[in-house]
Amino acid sequence: PGRHKITVNTKIAKPAAAADVVIAVDGAEALRIPVKRTVAGAFSASETFDVGVDLGSPVSLDYFERAPFPFSGKIETVNVELR
Repeated sequence: PGRHKITVNTKIAKPAAAADVVIAVDGAEALRIPVKRTVAGAFSASETFDVGVDLGSPVSLDYFERAPFPFSGKIETVNVELR
């Protein structure tokens, strides 16, 4: 509970390549995980950048019936930085 800063840093060499993902909470690394393969191309127009709800496809069909996965908390700010 409370106000926190969550950072997701993803390093991808090229489309469809492996990636390293680091999630930090309030500046402290909380999770570091390698992703074996990323998306090979662009996303379709139906797969959007949603904040607070996921209007696109779930990661697994096991979650399909629970869509759109609304977040009931309060999101103060979202910043996206491409490097």
